[in-house]
Amino acid sequence: MNYYLTIDAGTSVIKTVIFNSKFKQILSYSINNPLITDDFGKSELDMKKFWNLTSKSIKSAILLSKINPKKIIGVGITANMVGFWSIDKNNKPIRNAILWNDTRSSIIFKKKNIFNELYKITGSITQYGCTIPILKWMSLYEKNNLKKIKYILTCKDWLRFNLTNEIYNDETEVSVFPGDIKKKTLSKKIFKIFNLDTKYLKLFPKIKKSNEIGGYITKKASNMTMLIKGTPVIIGCGDVIASVLGSGGIKNNQKISIIGTTCHNIIIKDNSKIPNNNAGLFFASTNNTWLETMINVSGTTNIDWVINNFFKFSKNYEDKIKIIKMFEKKYINMKYPHSSIIFLPYLNYGGSISPFVNFNSKAEIFGLLPHHDNFDILSSCYEGIALSIKDCFGNRIKKNDILYLSGGASNSIILPQLISNALNIKVKTLFNSELGALGVSYLISSFVNKKNLNLLIKRNTKINKIYFPNKKNSDYLFLKYKKYKELRQSLDKIW
Repeated sequence: MNYYLTIDAGTSVIKTVIFNSKFKQILSYSINNPLITDDFGKSELDMKKFWNLTSKSIKSAILLSKINPKKIIGVGITANMVGFWSIDKNNKPIRNAILWNDTRSSIIFKKKNIFNELYKITGSITQYGCTIPILKWMSLYEKNNLKKIKYILTCKDWLRFNLTNEIYNDETEVSVFPGDIKKKTLSKKIFKIFNLDTKYLKLFPKIKKSNEIGGYITKKASNMTMLIKGTPVIIGCGDVIASVLGSGGIKNNQKISIIGTTCHNIIIKDNSKIPNNNAGLFFASTNNTWLETMINVSGTTNIDWVINNFFKFSKNYEDKIKIIKMFEKKYINMKYPHSSIIFLPYLNYGGSISPFVNFNSKAEIFGLLPHHDNFDILSSCYEGIALSIKDCFGNRIKKNDILYLSGGASNSIILPQLISNALNIKVKTLFNSELGALGVSYLISSFVNKKNLNLLIKRNTKINKIYFPNKKNSDYLFLKYKKYKELRQSLDKIW
């Protein structure tokens, strides 16, 4: 049996996941990633430490799996997208990486029409942590560092460079730098919108497709990771695209929700026609597909916040999981209780970009009464996440649709049912728990075995559970959604 090794580098956790050649998950090893943040929207990583932690994760995974590294026939990477990972002429980091959720570039978005101008080219509400806005910020506030830059990379490109000593971008990320979403390239028009000199175009490496070869494991990388020198490393893709591929997302009009730190609600498109709703994000995926994405920037973050503030337990990960399991069992025993509380799950500093755009929106707990307790608040939080998904899809959900649900929250024993009730459609959860890594393993196999990517995905997508809407609870959430939407619309000007 041969194996694929995948790296899924999230914002706060780095995972190394090993699959066999039949896409059965053999082992997943995680290591925490120390973010550098402050109360003003700063979000950075030490690039050297990040690579050292990743190499440690790879080595630990191989040792724990007891697999002969010679049997690992391909490596692939997915990671948090965009941001700004800069290296100098010696291929050394110039400064800390600036991440996708950093807000420092907000200072350059003073021109009111800039979002509309960008949307016409990209189909996305450009976020402050995207690569081109940060480049503009660098040109104004870190000119000395900008002069030192040889290449501007993204997270996965930095990791791939350390594994192979080769430097590339991939088209799924360049499209949301922002770039030209139709051609999947950098855009001179966008440089013009940001009043950026096109000389900076030379700072971006050659663009390749996600399942093309990105290089081979070097001797230095082999010594650090235990991977065999010469093992092929594919280009890979951003985490959103990888999770969609792992969720079986290849069919036109297919609906997928990925619920993790953020909540992506996606419709697969077979064309690059830009949506006309002036909200959300539009990603380029593989094989001439695009992802129309309504994102609630705050997903399970809302659950974490409620637990941290309303439950009297220590705040380590194990205790949080115990609280969630106890709560969910009680919720089921109470047969999905109804409540007057409405929870708006917009718990982040950057506001909302879909289904409405308001950079000042905030989370809200509405309708509290004296008898309500922490159970009621957490119940409303779960409902709020489900209702936010309904809000994001809007009238795009039809009676016979099926929603494919992935991400950490799909492992919940109540949230998939709540979502099915809220949308009043069938919901399917996927068998594999590491869907981003699985998506990358498909890319590896496509290259190594010269197989059609769509056929690989179609044959290996496995459903775990199917949820059907409960009429009584669907009727309750239908009425609650009306109040949910009226509440968030009424707050639009107050925020």
